[in-house]
Amino acid sequence: MKEERAIKRKKRRIKFVVKLGVFLLIAGAVVFLLKSPFFNVKNFRVEGNSYYTDEEILVMGNCKTGGNIFIGIDTGDIRSRLEKDAYMSSVKVKRVLPDTVKIQLEERKQTAAIVYGEKYVVVDGDGVVLRKTGVMPEITVLKGLTISKLSVGEKVETEEKVLLRQTLQMLSVMEKSNMYFKTIELSEGEIKAHILDNLICQGTPENIMKAMEKDSLQLVVQELFDRKIERGTIKISGDRTVSFTPKID
Repeated sequence: MKEERAIKRKKRRIKFVVKLGVFLLIAGAVVFLLKSPFFNVKNFRVEGNSYYTDEEILVMGNCKTGGNIFIGIDTGDIRSRLEKDAYMSSVKVKRVLPDTVKIQLEERKQTAAIVYGEKYVVVDGDGVVLRKTGVMPEITVLKGLTISKLSVGEKVETEEKVLLRQTLQMLSVMEKSNMYFKTIELSEGEIKAHILDNLICQGTPENIMKAMEKDSLQLVVQELFDRKIERGTIKISGDRTVSFTPKID
């Protein structure tokens, strides 16, 4: 019995020594990881950005090299700083061993600029306000809307809610249809979309959208350009019939 107890005590001591050794090895490895310059951040890699440059993203996120990748870089802080910007739809920040931090972004895309007094309210395809500016952006300008609520990072609210939603949907189709409208005048359910200053497409957003999806509008515009006609009105009726008159209403 005494021999058995002695053997058990010996096994317990061995297990303790083994566990202690493993713990010390792990602790030593952690200290190495935290203090070794091998794991200092040397690079930030930005992906998915379009509106902002890599350098602008790094400044916005307060990204600095030199800190340890495990304890010297606060990925949560970088993410929260970037998410404050209205252009950011999604932000992911990941550590890539041994010395790189990857920032993956999804940006909201500028779709239209709503005239607001002497300024312009830039929105994405869902109507989210991205910014206000005094300089006309190089995107489709919407005129004739009455803004009732405006806050950067939130959806703009207008008295013409349905018409705005339909027009933004139409602009989404426009991007895919090799078309571009410089300016759109909205009024009473119908719009006048300026292809050129004096070449107008007139109809409801839904009818114009359907005409683009069938390529019928594009064919008329191309024929006019081939004939060097840059003035007139392209009318799209309820049955999606496309017609042209040299007059401008």
